[in-house]
Amino acid sequence: MSTLKQLITDIAFELGFDAVGITLANDLQRSNEHFLQWRESGYAGEMGYLLRENPINAKPRQILNEAKSVISLLVNYYTELPQDPGSNYGRVATYAVGLDYHKVLRKKIKQFQERIKNEIGEHFLSCGFSDSVPLLEKSFARNSGLGFFGKNTLIINKPLGSYFFICELISNLEIESSEQRVGTCGKCTRCIDVCPTDALNASPMLDARLCISYLTIEYKGIIPLELREKMGNWIFGCDLCQVVCPYNKKIKSTSWSEFESKNGIGHWASLKDILSIKSNEEFHARFCHTPITRTKRQGLIRNAAIVAGNRLSEESLPELIWLAENEGDPIIREHVLWALSKYPDKKAIDVCKKFFVAI
Repeated sequence: MSTLKQLITDIAFELGFDAVGITLANDLQRSNEHFLQWRESGYAGEMGYLLRENPINAKPRQILNEAKSVISLLVNYYTELPQDPGSNYGRVATYAVGLDYHKVLRKKIKQFQERIKNEIGEHFLSCGFSDSVPLLEKSFARNSGLGFFGKNTLIINKPLGSYFFICELISNLEIESSEQRVGTCGKCTRCIDVCPTDALNASPMLDARLCISYLTIEYKGIIPLELREKMGNWIFGCDLCQVVCPYNKKIKSTSWSEFESKNGIGHWASLKDILSIKSNEEFHARFCHTPITRTKRQGLIRNAAIVAGNRLSEESLPELIWLAENEGDPIIREHVLWALSKYPDKKAIDVCKKFFVAI
């Protein structure tokens, strides 16, 4: 290993990153073609940032003119799932149970850049990101020797599984590339089989329009009726395709305290508490330090209403009735009334009849 590559690797591990790999800052032609094919199939849904003309997603030099290398870094975020506390709670994807990773990793990437600059000098140029620009970070991570694409469309790293964030540093340094890892899912189709909405296929491609993570986070409209029951107990994101993956059976919990559930919303959230949030200000005050802000109040209450209807949460019933009669947001009210239509309770039935909802 070259002295420069060893230096960068040592700094990365000293700062707490769990894996580091390096590749050339060349355009990813094949990955870009796959992305465009995926996009043209309509699989991007309403994610506007992926629908721009002339996307820079595979072109590092459009971000940094002097780019010669891409340094990819992995951060394990896995924490063990506690036992289901029951029908009054909704589930949160593991990556979102703690602090907002954007803020945490942005600070850590800056420290990484500063450490390299202190060692190398002022001629060092770089741009650092983690899920903040439309860059094909999974493809760069694969090319950096950090894993292979699984059938769930995630990068799988044999020691770390797939529960990790990806960071990248586009730099003007000429660094020896890492050796690519060979891996395969073989004949395993557990992730495809477990998906309740059939969002995954053998291509492998993910139809975001059917993905529970997309529906609960990125999608801002009315959830299609045929998908609501399939959302199960998920109020934010989904981990099903990772839970069943054999590569995730023996992974270790994160060493990053910021991503532990005690610092955020946790793996399970009270549906009643969410449904009782009356204003955007209250929502922001409660979740501003977490990834949950992505949904805004409207999205989170919409999701919680669906889960309450799916689980027939008794604690949630009074809040649902209040929202049906007082909430001004039409999207929230649509999903609240749908949830109430699932309850056999007389009060719920009376409210539905009042608003001409079919029981």
